Amino acid sequence: MRSKKGPRRRSLMATGAVVLATGAAVVAAGTPASAAISNHRVQLCAKGNYDADITWSDGVHSTAVRRGQCQTFDIWAPGGYTIGGFYNAGGAHFDIAGIASPRGGWQAETPGRKYGAEGTTKAPRIVRWQ
Repeated sequence: MRSKKGPRRRSLMATGAVVLATGAAVVAAGTPASAAISNHRVQLCAKGNYDADITWSDGVHSTAVRRGQCQTFDIWAPGGYTIGGFYNAGGAHFDIAGIASPRGGWQAETPGRKYGAEGTTKAPRIVRWQ
């Protein structure tokens, strides 16, 4: 059966596929398995046996990051922030680590950061990857 797509459309689709394939190869060869987070953003991965979140310096909480998941957030407030978790029984919140803002506060050009909330609710810990 003949394709109803014209030769120009097939050509553009093939070109797009080559660009995607080439881009994927460059990304795979040029960056580590965990890609960098863009400026003025924070990625939080809940790697422990609990859900995690970020509390910004103005008291606003991020959405909860479910265990086994990662989420990336824009930095919300100018001060530091606290990474915390939720107990499995009852869902009460606990703080794990405070993160100080860099000298001069968070700026648009401040490099992004990645954190993993690991361990258990009895022995939680934060690991910084970037």
